[in-house]
Amino acid sequence: MRLIPTLLILVCCHVALANTDQAILRLEHTTGSLPSPPLPLGLNLLQTSIEELGIYLGNGSLTSVDLVKAYLHNAERDNHQGLNLRAVIQSAPTDNILAIATALDAERHAGQIRGPLHGIPILVKDNMATEIELGMDTSAGNTALKESKVKRDAEVVRKLRSAGAIISGKANLNEFSGWKAYPRSASDAMGKGGTWGWSAVGGQTSSAYVEGGCEAGGNPLGSSSGSAVGVSAGFAAAALGTDTTGSSIPPVALHYSVSVLDAVGPMGFTARDTAILLDVLTYNDGRYLKATQNPSLKSIRLGLVRRNFLDEADGRMTSLNACVSEVEQALRSTMAMLSKVAGAAVIHVNMQLNFADLVRLNAATGVVMTTGFKEDLEGYMAGLAESPVRTLRDVVEWNEAHAKEEFPPGQCCQQRLLDSLVSPGRKSSEYKQAWQTIHELGRDRGLGYLFDEYGMDALVFSPELGLPSGIVSPQGYAEGTAPMGYCKNGAPFGILFVVRPGQEEKLLGIMAGYEAIMPRRRTPAPMEKTST
Repeated sequence: MRLIPTLLILVCCHVALANTDQAILRLEHTTGSLPSPPLPLGLNLLQTSIEELGIYLGNGSLTSVDLVKAYLHNAERDNHQGLNLRAVIQSAPTDNILAIATALDAERHAGQIRGPLHGIPILVKDNMATEIELGMDTSAGNTALKESKVKRDAEVVRKLRSAGAIISGKANLNEFSGWKAYPRSASDAMGKGGTWGWSAVGGQTSSAYVEGGCEAGGNPLGSSSGSAVGVSAGFAAAALGTDTTGSSIPPVALHYSVSVLDAVGPMGFTARDTAILLDVLTYNDGRYLKATQNPSLKSIRLGLVRRNFLDEADGRMTSLNACVSEVEQALRSTMAMLSKVAGAAVIHVNMQLNFADLVRLNAATGVVMTTGFKEDLEGYMAGLAESPVRTLRDVVEWNEAHAKEEFPPGQCCQQRLLDSLVSPGRKSSEYKQAWQTIHELGRDRGLGYLFDEYGMDALVFSPELGLPSGIVSPQGYAEGTAPMGYCKNGAPFGILFVVRPGQEEKLLGIMAGYEAIMPRRRTPAPMEKTST
């Protein structure tokens, strides 16, 4: 896990959290029943892309002040009330954010436009440091770190702000990005594991797509669940999550997202949204947006990975509550369409691995992540301006002393933190052996084998079948998720494209080509009647 100063990682759904409600409401800056301003005809905040917002802002039919008010209104209505999505752990104070929007409107009026993110409200996951002047904490969902003070913005936040983006709030997440407790399994209904999208500070995030929330099957999946749900619910135009072994991939089945190892995962409504964000966060020369222009999949070689992923074979891991048969059918029909309509060359491929090998690979990844978590977290805490905790042991003891908030009913234990306390260290032979296993199984007999043996441009998976991010992310392969279909209860699922390390431009081109032939994503049915 890395701090950006950030914290990251992954991990499963939870019931109402009465014990944490009081703390959550103390943390959330109210918007004072801010009314939604009138918006231009055709502007739907559940669907409108960054570029489309830029057109409205550019022709004067919309201001950033009005845009901020509209997003804050939506969050006030459905974050802790209404649908009770709990996607935003903390909104920016109204006076602060409106002052920032007013200044950016003045710059635009004077012809000083910083770029496509000028005046666009963005959510960032609450493991990304934000300066005190923005009026928001950086907690990673933990009550101890909620009391800490950072010295400066995370570099990615600094870049967003310099590009004119408005940080409108911090998104909820799995506490410590999922590294507090091991994930709950489907057979562990009253389990001792952690739950997707829950933190002691933010409560339980629920998907905006499923009536009745998390308990009714609206599992948000992944530790970046708040970022994804916040965008789908019209709380911001786009968001940043983080990813190491799948934190931002399953939640963004309803959006377009790109991520690499230990990286920020930009989330938006279109492939071009993610390209705009990625450009700002990296080279800032427009290369990624350019890669999405005039997209074509003609003759692109796509490897559909079958054994232990699309096909169960001798074993397969699946996401909790996944509608397996619908996902399998949708992936097959989508690949057929990419071949017939878009002209892609679809090749069915298998890794030189069986299910037992994948279990070994998962265990080795666990050793690497457990070790890295302790060292990176303690490095982050050492650099805080103020904090009640400075070591991982401090965090463990804090959680035990504040068990009512940190371990409410259904949220038992902190076994991942305890295991990290006794991790072997990055210089240990165990750590080095774990990396050797990852390289042998994940690269030489896994992804690298498929790229080399079959000459693939990209590999294709369902994030829900076989949990491919566990093999993709630790090795630095770039991965992007896009919407693909919906379960009977309305929950979305996606398609995952994987390219070699350093080929993000190719990835974005493929995602744009995919988007060009697919239906536009659905907006969440529970919100259609009331949302701005």
